[in-house]
Amino acid sequence: MEHIEEVMRKFTLSANEKEGVCLGLEDLEKGVKECRLSLIGRVWGDRTANITGMRSFATNVWPQLKNVKITEIKVNMFQFIFESRKDIELVLSKRPWIYDGQPLVLLEWQADLEEKEQAFCRTLMWVQIWNLPLHWVTKEAGRKIGGIFAGVREVIIPQGGGKEGKHLKILAEVNLKEPLPRGSMVKSNGGTRWIEFKYEKCPDFCFCCGLIGHNERICNRKGVDVDRENQYGNWLRASFPRSPRKKGRNDGDQETSGNGRYRYQSSDGETGSLPYPLLTYTNEFHRGQGKPDIESNEKANWGTATRGAKEKSGMGCRRVRGLVRIW
Repeated sequence: MEHIEEVMRKFTLSANEKEGVCLGLEDLEKGVKECRLSLIGRVWGDRTANITGMRSFATNVWPQLKNVKITEIKVNMFQFIFESRKDIELVLSKRPWIYDGQPLVLLEWQADLEEKEQAFCRTLMWVQIWNLPLHWVTKEAGRKIGGIFAGVREVIIPQGGGKEGKHLKILAEVNLKEPLPRGSMVKSNGGTRWIEFKYEKCPDFCFCCGLIGHNERICNRKGVDVDRENQYGNWLRASFPRSPRKKGRNDGDQETSGNGRYRYQSSDGETGSLPYPLLTYTNEFHRGQGKPDIESNEKANWGTATRGAKEKSGMGCRRVRGLVRIW
């Protein structure tokens, strides 16, 4: 409606233009059918995503999904068209997705969704809740503590513990227009306790204002209140991102139940994550001469390689868009 009013103010329409045309359901049937098998994605951040990078991203993280068609709608917004409803459910079940350090917010298609910017201001994130007394480690407590977020989809009690104690995990709806909650004061039995939050697979965020989508170098609040700077930091990132969901060994799994995921960067700058470490190899391996020269151990977070490497050596390997998995 606002767009029509703007056109009317800007132009003096002819009689033919005012009369216009009328579209019936039969004219839209094919388009609606295709859109119902699609997701609309918005990259939330100050860096602009391009269609080439998004196609590479989809190939890397959804290798088991075939014939995914991607269309750029406008700046940082894309439509992903899938072959089946099952493919859509698979992608949605493995949120959150991170593109180039920025949240990729994916929503099921609805008419005019691409015009509703407000619909994309929330993203799902796994949040660890720490500094809990043992008797507070309950799903009921987790759901209530999670009330500080826009919503809570799931509460998990991880098995076992560690030197830092036990914790809860919640799948929270995080409002991208508000600073990341660092924790919460929780009252119980007349006492008050500070509960800490840590975020798994946390995208880039500003250490000055706490907002996801930009960093402190370009933050408009930097220098405004020096005493309130550095209120956020890397300590908000979970040190060992692990998903509570059981996953198979599909290359496109975004979450795993074991040692978490490993980030990678290819020789042409593509980034992403996989459920296994990537190890570097030398030109000798590229030419298929002997075993790779491993420059990092199994705990390495990054591995780089050249595109087009031959899949032959003394060790089993698998090439993934110019990267090598070794087992």
